[in-house]
Amino acid sequence: MANNQWGFYFDQSRCLGCKACVLACKNWNEERRGDAAVNVLNHANYMVANGQKDKESTYIDSSGGGNYSEYRKYYMKEDWRRVETYETGSTRLNSSDNTFDITVDRRYISLGCNHCDDPACVRACPVGAIHKDLDKGIVLPNPSICISCGRCKAACAWQAPQFFDDIGRYEADDPNRPKMTKCTFCKDRIDAGLKPACVAACWNRALEAGPIDRLKAEHPDAADTLRDFKTDESVGIKSRPNIIFKPKA
Repeated sequence: MANNQWGFYFDQSRCLGCKACVLACKNWNEERRGDAAVNVLNHANYMVANGQKDKESTYIDSSGGGNYSEYRKYYMKEDWRRVETYETGSTRLNSSDNTFDITVDRRYISLGCNHCDDPACVRACPVGAIHKDLDKGIVLPNPSICISCGRCKAACAWQAPQFFDDIGRYEADDPNRPKMTKCTFCKDRIDAGLKPACVAACWNRALEAGPIDRLKAEHPDAADTLRDFKTDESVGIKSRPNIIFKPKA
């Protein structure tokens, strides 16, 4: 663990599922995403030709309207940050009048990389293409030496390492074979004294970021886990994620 390990605090009671954090991540990291090397003008045709779900008409209409180069930022194939929705409900019959009382509970979880103390992705990579920053403990990729084997993705319980396309569709020596990308905690923003893009965009302040010891001190009642939050036990590797929670009541 780094001396100044950074992490996240997520207040589920404040998250409205608006996905402002998701869009901010996509916008800020446009040039870092895995498909950024695909020519902008040919991107739609490329994706259609390769059987992807997006179509040229998604971005470019026949009248010439629409800003394709801007719109494509928000269809970043990797979801370094995502918002998951969980919904439960119950029904109770009122015997007096045969009506029903229906209760529905909807909960959201905003997830990115948890920048674990002992990242499973780092251990899984056979070529050292992922490392843990010694200053703030940020887990960083090195796409230039990634061999696209997918072991990092398989090892992570939270799907932090990602590929913009199915690597199984490419030959091992194909120069277009996608390289792994992941959340970098917006290290460039942090180094400039700014908040990560996802945190800065959260208008209801459901997300915070900073040294994990400070976050724990500021939120002494925070929990180490959350209902519906996957544990690293699901992949059999103890990674010790750096995220704490305030559960929704």
